[in-house]
Amino acid sequence: MLKEIIEDVFRNDYKNFKSYLVSRFDHINEYDAEDIIQQTVVKLLYKGNDALSIQNMTSYIYKSIRNGAYDLLKKRNREILGDELPDGETLTAEDELLIKELKNVLKEAIDKLDEKSRFIFIETELKGKSYKTVSVETGIKLGTLLSRKSRAMKKLEQILKDYVKGAI
Repeated sequence: MLKEIIEDVFRNDYKNFKSYLVSRFDHINEYDAEDIIQQTVVKLLYKGNDALSIQNMTSYIYKSIRNGAYDLLKKRNREILGDELPDGETLTAEDELLIKELKNVLKEAIDKLDEKSRFIFIETELKGKSYKTVSVETGIKLGTLLSRKSRAMKKLEQILKDYVKGAI
């Protein structure tokens, strides 16, 4: 029954979903939109009978694909910040040295975190996983993960403040 409901919604609204993503998000192309929509279908099917309790399937799917687009854009921003420059821009030798130094400072700061805080920071900030995903994968309660991440961020903030003070 769930499969039929999902097939019906996607048969009727697939083009609308795709159009919504491409028009609403500047950096989402048609291929990205198709991937996001397919991921949403898989997630819905994975929910099984729990998905039958969704009151408005179309609205739920719009919200899911919007969140999928945000996740993709966040992931891309992490990649761009790490490796790429906008077209036509180049780095000076000084810029490259500063970036290398900052990466080293950040790595050292992350290494100073306790193991549990470092783990959640890396999983959510560097790998782009959601807290819910990490919770499911590890069996650790969501509140515990949020608390550990908060401690990690406070510790990193302090370490980096000390670095900035020393650099001035």
